[in-house]
Amino acid sequence: MKRIFLSVLFSLWAASAAAESVLIGAEDDWAPYSAIVDGEARGFAVDVVREAFAAVGVQAHFEVLPYVRCMAMAKAGQLIGCFDAVPNHLIDGHYLWHAQPLFRARMNVYALASSREHGLSAQDFEGKTVGVTRDYEYGDEFDLNTRIRREVAARNEQGFRKLLAGRMQYMAAEERIAKALFARYPAFAGKFREVGTVATPGLYVAFTKSVPQGARYLNKFNEGYAIIVRNGRYKALENKWF
Repeated sequence: MKRIFLSVLFSLWAASAAAESVLIGAEDDWAPYSAIVDGEARGFAVDVVREAFAAVGVQAHFEVLPYVRCMAMAKAGQLIGCFDAVPNHLIDGHYLWHAQPLFRARMNVYALASSREHGLSAQDFEGKTVGVTRDYEYGDEFDLNTRIRREVAARNEQGFRKLLAGRMQYMAAEERIAKALFARYPAFAGKFREVGTVATPGLYVAFTKSVPQGARYLNKFNEGYAIIVRNGRYKALENKWF
């Protein structure tokens, strides 16, 4: 009996040790979707990716790093994927994309609270200076319009500080990201208003094309994502975060 018991324990240990895992890049500065908190990846998108893979028996591990480096490492095959990315025409062909987005976002443009503008589209910003975060995607209508002047910042927070200081006319940012920043920094409270929306894109994990495992884990993710949508877990995560 003891021998059988030990055999079962060993089998369980061996199965655990052999559990499949995958390393995914997570952006460090896009709360509430993905950010570094106490040295770990936290956010709605992080939970979706983790649980989609878990639904098909894969344990997701995250390397949290700046978006530009995250995407470069995924492109080179140093990471299986990186999120959260918009597959516009500038990056679409460099990565593999899953069937359904992690979530949909609202890409807004903000001005100082004193502005009377509203309902602006991408074309309305031609000839004007709009702050953007380095290598972020804001939808093709905005990203491919060379008539829009861009003031590039390393982070959203820096861009809003430039806007507050009068160094540019507008700042582009995802709606929930902007609201989180306005709540986090007292200096931002009541200082900005949305004046237009340039896109409502889906956000994705950009899976690498450089190594065969990229396509394999893309398929795994598609399978797991469908499971958590069907069983209600995706909706529970939405309720948790929003």
